[in-house]
Amino acid sequence: MTDTSKPAYLIVCGTVLGGEVDPEYGKRAAAVAMKAGLKPIAGGQVGSDQVKVLEGELPSGTSILAIEQFPSMQALNEFYYSDEYQSAIPFRRGAMKMNFIAAVDGISEAELEARLQAATAADNND
Repeated sequence: MTDTSKPAYLIVCGTVLGGEVDPEYGKRAAAVAMKAGLKPIAGGQVGSDQVKVLEGELPSGTSILAIEQFPSMQALNEFYYSDEYQSAIPFRRGAMKMNFIAAVDGISEAELEARLQAATAADNND
């Protein structure tokens, strides 16, 4: 049986302003993130071996990029818009500016399989 659940991804692009993120941010954000099923996928400092821009440009001054996975778009939205997470945001603002935070729907295994079959069928018809 093919999995039809679709993960969702939070793409975070930010600029470190200096200073430390208030520890209160972590205290408030961590519990609600774990409850929502957040799984860090990738991230790092722009320009390092961890993050390389291959084409185009990030917003000026961008210093970090991260990708976090959630079990679903609903779980991601429940996390981001929760009172707990929203109350944590002010505790990172002095140390970090968010250039953008984007929510992206993932692709289920079933959807991926269907796309691959369609592509294979199209190749065979050529």
